Amino acid sequence: MLIALRIKNFKSIREASVRFGPFTCFIGHNGVGKSNLFDAIHFLSELAERDISQAAADVRRASGGTYSPLDLVFGRDPGRTIELSADMIVPTKVTDDFGQSATPSTTLLTYTLGLDYSRESDQLVVANERLTHAKRGDYAKFVGFRSSGNFQTSVVAGSRRGGPLISTQSDRIMLHGDGGSRGRPAPVGRSPPTVVGGTNTFDYPTVLAAKREMSSWRVLHLEPSAMRTPDSKSALPHHVSADGSCIPATLNSLIPDNPDIQAEIVNRLRQLNSDIEDIGVHADDARDQLALRARISGTSNWLYGRSLSDGTLRYIALVLMLVDVRDRALLCIEEPENGIHPSRIQYLVNLLRDYAVDVDERIADDNPLRQVVLNTHSPEVARQFSFEDMIFVERALTNSGPVSVFRPIRNTWRTNAPILDEKAASKPALRQAVVDFIGGSPINPGLLEEQLDFEFGSAMRGVKLLSA
Repeated sequence: MLIALRIKNFKSIREASVRFGPFTCFIGHNGVGKSNLFDAIHFLSELAERDISQAAADVRRASGGTYSPLDLVFGRDPGRTIELSADMIVPTKVTDDFGQSATPSTTLLTYTLGLDYSRESDQLVVANERLTHAKRGDYAKFVGFRSSGNFQTSVVAGSRRGGPLISTQSDRIMLHGDGGSRGRPAPVGRSPPTVVGGTNTFDYPTVLAAKREMSSWRVLHLEPSAMRTPDSKSALPHHVSADGSCIPATLNSLIPDNPDIQAEIVNRLRQLNSDIEDIGVHADDARDQLALRARISGTSNWLYGRSLSDGTLRYIALVLMLVDVRDRALLCIEEPENGIHPSRIQYLVNLLRDYAVDVDERIADDNPLRQVVLNTHSPEVARQFSFEDMIFVERALTNSGPVSVFRPIRNTWRTNAPILDEKAASKPALRQAVVDFIGGSPINPGLLEEQLDFEFGSAMRGVKLLSA
């Protein structure tokens, strides 16, 4: 579970500190940098599984076009260091790449990574890397949002008295054992993967748990062609992917274990699209394929994935992610209103709320540790949320160029919660700015300018709000 993210010098984000709850919605006008925060989450997730150059290329491809790694650096300034720091709750049990299970020594972790641009190789290289832990007694301060005692005891496990699990010492990055060993060194800037990305065995269970947690952070890019493609009958994994593939294999693996799940899926889909009467999977033995099919009111025959609308396929993918409680993930969803009739947005938001973990209950098979993060510029979507759910995003022009500013709403848990880093705390947004946004009124620059003199200091004086 992603608890907080601190970002410096990444794309349009010069400096930001954001707290996440089970459900978080970023609202703001087009082009203010909401997607760049999603790119930071995506980048960390990719770094848990891929080399740095591959992860950077994947983030750039998600944005379209071909770019230099410098496009990930604020202002394309080769002298700046990208700094990403994530607070997280990691799984209490993990399995390594060889099928061996492991138990982390602690579950409240902070991962910090610094990346420099190398002119020689035209690549981003590791400048520093660190993995530390929080004490069990600091849970409330670490998490920030209100939760039950049952939830806390189900996610906080183990304890650790030693120092960092990963540390940077001079020109060496040290990977330390859970028992506090002196560590295994790696040269700074030499290894293609990060230390976390290169850890794949149960010998370092807490580092492995951080890797597994970050790799579960998904930025959804549901592609119609991927959602329509049949699966092999032996397709793995049986979970809907970030691009929407594996729908037939996922549905086929869910129904035998729970016959009632098919009815639940249909009922959810009817809330979003009343034309769907039934859904299933056709097994084509001749082609060794599984194909999605649905029965639509007014037609006597099954319609296969290639005949279903893009919007219907999106509904199906999201509903399958909801009912597939075997799969725990952070879902980042950009502009969920796309392809949705305004009258159906409420049902879509309710579905996504049900996906997120209930922090009043302990973690269990029917309450997996899952999160939803949205971004939207739609007032219609924003109307579905309380101030507690929202983070307001604006773009401001400073002496260093345009910057994205992420601010929680005044007098909500994100501003009232204890903070671990006073310097990184952003001033809250006034509620009136959100009301104006939802109501379609022009944003009053004065309401925002008086809030903007925070971590940028004098650089923010004379700021001009680009969306005002």
